[in-house]
Amino acid sequence: MMTKATEWNLLVDNPFTGVKLLEVPETVERILKEDEENKLIAACDKVRAPHLRPIVLVVLNTGMRKGEILSLGWSQVDLENRLISIINAKTKSGKRKIPTNETVFNLLSNLPRKSSLVFPSHRKEGARFRDPKKAFAKAVRIAGIPHIRFHDLRHTFATRLVRGGVDLITIQHLLGHANIAMTARYAHSLADDKIAAVRRLDFAGVSSLPDPKRTPEPILNKVGEGAKVLPAMTLGL
Repeated sequence: MMTKATEWNLLVDNPFTGVKLLEVPETVERILKEDEENKLIAACDKVRAPHLRPIVLVVLNTGMRKGEILSLGWSQVDLENRLISIINAKTKSGKRKIPTNETVFNLLSNLPRKSSLVFPSHRKEGARFRDPKKAFAKAVRIAGIPHIRFHDLRHTFATRLVRGGVDLITIQHLLGHANIAMTARYAHSLADDKIAAVRRLDFAGVSSLPDPKRTPEPILNKVGEGAKVLPAMTLGL
């Protein structure tokens, strides 16, 4: 704000010039395991929050942001073509169309349309559903899984796509990222899978390897009956 005020000649100098920005501590992204997801969804039914379970399912299967889901209107839902249009995004890249899988399609098809909003408030007519932060935290405790933030559901969606072989450009468009660098952090999931795959070679065929202390003659004798066994000096051993 001060920089813009200086550019517009509302201030002679920016008083914050040279002030270092505060460092924001990085948080570890948590990715839900399959069994944790099942426990969390089951726990959502035990919390007094009518839309919590469907909202969690939508995030896990579309990667939508919390604000995008809470403001989602039925006019943005195209069940015939199985698409969800994000139109009220903060950035140009955030405006996108997200295909729905069977889980989301069936979920939206069975939701009652009592409002223009997909997830309306059950307390005030015409208002949108309040932030399910507390209800989500309670569901996590009931599920008995390590702490996970609501936004980590979006990370879970992206990570599963990477592990499924989906390219980063496609994931970028689905998430509505402004640039590929924001999406590239999910590539670590694919890298981990590659590392695990290569490490399997350390244990493959160990029993078939020759004993390094064994003399070469007995090995060469197995080549075939009548085969001439070369002296060790000839083999350079």
